[in-house]
Amino acid sequence: MSSWALSTADDRVQSSMTLDSTTRLSSIDMWIGTRVRIKRTSRGMNQQELSQLLDVDCDKLAAYEAGEERINASLLFRITKLLDVRPDYFFRGYIEESV
Repeated sequence: MSSWALSTADDRVQSSMTLDSTTRLSSIDMWIGTRVRIKRTSRGMNQQELSQLLDVDCDKLAAYEAGEERINASLLFRITKLLDVRPDYFFRGYIEESV
């Protein structure tokens, strides 16, 4: 599914963010959520521990990790600090699917 956005020059720019047609999940949100879960578990943390450190509900963290909820930039930055990774870690290896 394609979406439209305005660039800083107010030109319409087409974005080819892929969404799952049945559940409307974004592939990039699922990718980032999976990367959060992988890094969290590799650090020996459970969801409850990370959710407490982030001050978010455990169910909300589960939704982030499943890609059901989008992680905003501020939260992603806090996650990078807590999991001791660079922000690019969450995007590394992602290949945009063709629409």
